[in-house]
Amino acid sequence: MIATNIDNGLDQALKERFAKLPKVVQDAIMSADVEKHMRELAETHKLHLDQWQTLENEVMLALLGVQKAEDLEKNIKSEVGVPNDIAKALTENISKIVFEPIRAELERELEHPEAKAAEVSGVEAARAQVLGENAPATPAVAPATPPAEPPTQKVERAPVSTAYKGGETSAVRVAVADDPYREPPA
Repeated sequence: MIATNIDNGLDQALKERFAKLPKVVQDAIMSADVEKHMRELAETHKLHLDQWQTLENEVMLALLGVQKAEDLEKNIKSEVGVPNDIAKALTENISKIVFEPIRAELERELEHPEAKAAEVSGVEAARAQVLGENAPATPAVAPATPPAEPPTQKVERAPVSTAYKGGETSAVRVAVADDPYREPPA
């Protein structure tokens, strides 16, 4: 009975913390991409299922702000139970695939002077336009490149080898000096 109350209290606290997060972070937490990338990391570093789940929990706690992101490497080492080098590699990969995209999106939203424009593919632009979302200023379909001009000169063939005689096999030829396909005998 006590465990149920603790679980409900923790669940409620996490829901409240989630509601206070910026939309970008909420989207990242709910994204299937994060889970997919985390699973790929677990496979790359040969983590067991329970280690992978613990790793994912540590990342989510850092995203929710329950634990400091600076302590992620230390927490991965102690909670997941991996050596220092693997904890460091995991932390670097998580930073690249989880935290950096969130940071870039937050900078774009806050109009940070160093923020980079969001990369939108032609397909995403068309999807946004069809769905009526904030369509980018660029057109969904880029203008086509005009075809190349047809050639105006005729191609000249190289002169036929003087060593070549019709009906004779190349193995029989003695003079191979100007035959581009054979080396002269040594």
